[in-house]
Amino acid sequence: MVTLQRETDVAETREAVLNGLSAHNAAVVGPRNGVPLALSLRDDEGAVMGGLVGELKWEWLHIDLLWIDERHRGAGHGEALLAMAEQAARENGARGVYLSTMSLQAPGFYPKQGYRECGVMEDYPVAGHRIHHFAKAL
Repeated sequence: MVTLQRETDVAETREAVLNGLSAHNAAVVGPRNGVPLALSLRDDEGAVMGGLVGELKWEWLHIDLLWIDERHRGAGHGEALLAMAEQAARENGARGVYLSTMSLQAPGFYPKQGYRECGVMEDYPVAGHRIHHFAKAL
């Protein structure tokens, strides 16, 4: 017999679900072979003024985070970080890149870099905003 319940130990449940899902995915499409990717933009003192964080997995790069400090926006740093990430993806045999960004962030930036919008969800994170999903073949 099995029962449904709300968990108080989120970590234990998350690990069990992740392990089960990972085993299923690997059986269908092969091992994830995840490789973390982190790129940074630093000032002369070494402080991070921007960066990109993602993961190469299967045959794709998932960009999880991309941020440039407001003082350094508009100088081509975002484009440079994205190009550097795409090159790393190519070097690791990736076929493409995918990411999500909210309407309050930079949805207009990605089409200029060759990304196509492949989905939008309305009223996220709050009513009146959207989350945009983008992909680019390499």
